[in-house]
Amino acid sequence: MSSLATISSIPSAFQSAQSGIRRGLAGIDRDAQAVANGAAGDVGDLTGALVDSLQQRLLVEASARMLSTVDQTLGTLVDVKA
Repeated sequence: MSSLATISSIPSAFQSAQSGIRRGLAGIDRDAQAVANGAAGDVGDLTGALVDSLQQRLLVEASARMLSTVDQTLGTLVDVKA
């Protein structure tokens, strides 16, 4: 396997940030449904869903910052090339 093939199989930072945002939002949606459905159920499940939703929020925030950094870096590269 050539090193070029290996490098091309690695997702870009932009793709990774988008994927993180998508996964985080899907997780928040899943947790919101669990909270809505489990409001009268087991407190442990409800607590777990709430804790997980906070973790998902952190994932979305970190991915958004990563996306912002990618945008700034690409802007800087364009300025340097110009």
